Amino acid sequence: MAKFICDTCGKEVQVIDGVVSWTREEKELRNFKLTHKENLGTGCQPDNNRYRELYTLTLASGFMEFVQYLLERWADGLVLRDPETLRNVMRQLNLHMHEKLLMLVEE
Repeated sequence: MAKFICDTCGKEVQVIDGVVSWTREEKELRNFKLTHKENLGTGCQPDNNRYRELYTLTLASGFMEFVQYLLERWADGLVLRDPETLRNVMRQLNLHMHEKLLMLVEE
């Protein structure tokens, strides 16, 4: 299974120890990061005002809810200020989901 890598420190993040966070201000979404949780004392989690636990995003339902959240915000007129940060997070999540689905199909 693919490893999650912290956007701040570059070390591996266990599913239970991770969080995806971002900032939502006025009409903008920005600064998407996949990091270690703040309560682990790593200092990795940025000062964002929205977040989802990584373990919930690794479930099909949680992943789809996150995608739905993004689509609804864009429908509401919010702008993605720095798309590369969301792209980096989604790349890791997509790889995990892809490998998870392959494992199900092979069984």
